[in-house]
Amino acid sequence: MRIPSEEILRFIIREVLQESKVPSQTELAVLVNQKLKKVDSSYSVSEKRVRLAALHTPGVRITTSTKKGRLPKKCPSCDHSLRKIYTKNLKGKKLLVRLSCGKCGYAGKESRWEPQRYVFELKKNHRPISLPGSH
Repeated sequence: MRIPSEEILRFIIREVLQESKVPSQTELAVLVNQKLKKVDSSYSVSEKRVRLAALHTPGVRITTSTKKGRLPKKCPSCDHSLRKIYTKNLKGKKLLVRLSCGKCGYAGKESRWEPQRYVFELKKNHRPISLPGSH
């Protein structure tokens, strides 16, 4: 098993997403691995690596739906620090109402902190990219 470079992985992710939006991390990993096998049959990547590469791929939008779970210390999608948004109740007690990540767009609210599903798509008006040396 070989691990593709980040550059190749990002190119394949964009290629997959040009065909249609992908409604889950698992499905994206399957589609990316299928295309990678056509490039080199020994290439393979995990779901987490595909998600993290998609986060750093220009033109890719990731939407996260959440479910009830424990309050995270770092972003559960990308391990970046989280911004906490508070409000006060009628007694003046400070309550955490929302968490957000400035890096990947993760947002948790109302005790729904744990990622449940990721949806991957290309942003509108994206520019296609090509692999270096493949002009």
